[in-house]
Amino acid sequence: MMQIADIIFYLTGLITLSSALMVILTKDIFRAALFLAATFLGVVALFILLFAEFLAAVQLIIYVGAISVVIIFAIMFTKNVKIGNPFSNFRITGFLLGLFMCGLLIISITVFDWDTITTLDTKEMEIVVYAYQNSIYYIGKILVTNLVVPFIASSFILLAAVIGAISLVKERTE
Repeated sequence: MMQIADIIFYLTGLITLSSALMVILTKDIFRAALFLAATFLGVVALFILLFAEFLAAVQLIIYVGAISVVIIFAIMFTKNVKIGNPFSNFRITGFLLGLFMCGLLIISITVFDWDTITTLDTKEMEIVVYAYQNSIYYIGKILVTNLVVPFIASSFILLAAVIGAISLVKERTE
């Protein structure tokens, strides 16, 4: 019998996938941006259900709070939004690429040995539990030591998104 947590997980996954599908299928670009924000919120909910609080907070702050707002502002300040999302020449290529990635994901899930965690001895299991309990500390430590260059690069990408939004607004006013 399914637990209530399983039902909530599957329902949240279904809502997230359906809003992601609506991003692709809707013709109105503003509604597509709103569905994208809903998809990001669904991923936040999935991270919370998986007890990955740090990833949920990062997803909420960066994607829902920053990226979605920048996209919505860029749409609001862009001319000719009323014409909608025209047919793209890359629709078939995108579909085939998405189908390939979906197949790759299914193969990866079926090939992975999911019994790895149950075969750990007591000492290894204690290490895994300790790492999960202190994951925010270790993630922060890795971000400012080993991964400092990608961390700074991601901040420049966010800065470029903000500068792009400002340049769209500046073009509109001039």
